Amino acid sequence: MRACKLVSSLAVAVLACFLTGSAARAAVITIVNLDGPGEGFNDPTPAAPVGGNPGTTIGAQRLFVFQYAANIWGAILPSAVEIKCNCNFDPQTCDASGAVLGATSAGSSHRDFPGAPFPNTWYQQALANRLAGVDLNPGVNDMNITFNSNIGNTPTPTCPFSWYYGVDGNEGSAIELLPVILHEIGHGLGFATITLAGVQMGTPPGPHVFDRHLYDLTQNMH
Repeated sequence: MRACKLVSSLAVAVLACFLTGSAARAAVITIVNLDGPGEGFNDPTPAAPVGGNPGTTIGAQRLFVFQYAANIWGAILPSAVEIKCNCNFDPQTCDASGAVLGATSAGSSHRDFPGAPFPNTWYQQALANRLAGVDLNPGVNDMNITFNSNIGNTPTPTCPFSWYYGVDGNEGSAIELLPVILHEIGHGLGFATITLAGVQMGTPPGPHVFDRHLYDLTQNMH
């Protein structure tokens, strides 16, 4: 229960950063498709529309779900700066014991910029841009998200899991892609720590804004 409360308080803290300041228009989250021809978001394998997803190929269904998730985040986050997501499907770990669903990293991080609520504190690019009101690193997109291409449309002996591309929550025994994308975009927006085993990352080392709200239950301290 305490862990749930901790996650909730951290989520509120990061969202509060996005909501801080004067009113701004809803955020535009743009997908930058990094997959090559015939793979990932460009997979031409025919597929029947499912669960509110009108796509007729695997790639089209994947793109639809990602845009659906991006629209959910964009509707609740005010930002005058476009948020660009590098996205692709690549093989990742998958076996009978489990699978990596996806992974996300920020394009860059920033500190001590105009509008930063905390000094000497790192902010992931999308959040820093929102607070600064400008794109602080226009040559670099805001986040990089990779999903597991080993998880296919049907389970296999080597990867006994499958993606569900509907957006109606009726995934059955499959893995619903929509909440996975929402989760990974959340990491790219700033729901992530750069403190590993008590060591702060970054150059120079310092806390991420997320870390400002971490609480050590053993030491009873922030």
